[in-house]
Amino acid sequence: MLWWLVLACATTGGPGAKRPPQPRVPSLHSPNYVHVESLPRDGVVARSWNHPVDESLAGAAGAVAIALSERRVVDAQALRWRAILAGYPWPIREARFATAPFDEAPAELVATATANLGQDIGLVRARGREVDHWVLLVGARLGTLPSTPREPVLGQILPFPDLHVFAVAPNGAPVSAPGELIVDQPGEWLVQLRDNAGPVATFPMYVGERTRQTPPFSGVLGAEEAGDLDEELLLRMDALDRWYDRPAADRDPALDAAARGRLRGFLSGQPLPAAETQLAAAGFFGGTSGECRARTVVDCLDGIWWSLSGHDALAGSWGSIGLAVQTTTDGVAVAVAVADRGALGR
Repeated sequence: MLWWLVLACATTGGPGAKRPPQPRVPSLHSPNYVHVESLPRDGVVARSWNHPVDESLAGAAGAVAIALSERRVVDAQALRWRAILAGYPWPIREARFATAPFDEAPAELVATATANLGQDIGLVRARGREVDHWVLLVGARLGTLPSTPREPVLGQILPFPDLHVFAVAPNGAPVSAPGELIVDQPGEWLVQLRDNAGPVATFPMYVGERTRQTPPFSGVLGAEEAGDLDEELLLRMDALDRWYDRPAADRDPALDAAARGRLRGFLSGQPLPAAETQLAAAGFFGGTSGECRARTVVDCLDGIWWSLSGHDALAGSWGSIGLAVQTTTDGVAVAVAVADRGALGR
């Protein structure tokens, strides 16, 4: 899903004006994924929006508002990760930013919140040097889940009544279980909960380690803007290795060829053979792959990372890697093929 961040501008406060009390920003971090609603605690926000907000989504909005007040860029990947840190495990459907004089509400932003009444809302302001920075987030919650720790302890049994659990374990193994998840391995888990209608929520959990404060992919590196997709992909994969604090996999020409072949099949709509079987025929052990089509390279890689089918291709510590990228009519397409040489595996 792509999120469009819309910037709305308002007038600024006059120089030398006495500053009113600081806004009340919600907690930016939560140890649990949870959906809880309450009325805004900031008086100015409450006067303009006398409706409940989602506390976790409001925490994410607060983090974004502070980042904007410090003139930091917030892209779609950083926005979703702010929601994860604040305890909101669903995607963000809409994000709008505005500035307003101290203790005044931007009418257009409040009108947008009103138009989304009944959806999950995060509405927050943070104090800048000359104006208040307002952020509205509208969530895309598809269902409910019990309060769930983002950093459970090893061996913990996590109940999810009336839901089916699908997950990618730290060793890359797929997990499927009705009603509960036993986190029996340390490391990063990608979890998806489903009901009879489909996916309810997808979120990472970290067993025996802390959640990273930045997303796996974010920011502008510049190579794609210069038209060098291959360099952009390499830079992104190098940054991901640093994010995971792991050694880089060796680039392998045979895996490059496999990635190119899978990308051609993916773009043609043909059913792809199982990656492990295809890579084993080329002399590799226990391989996997991820394919994606999106607007940019970073959007593509982010989509693979959040998918159960492709997550291990980016999250696992593999010995060898192959990459393929090409332009499409609406952006780019990427394929990543990873494996180990020999019979020892990871």
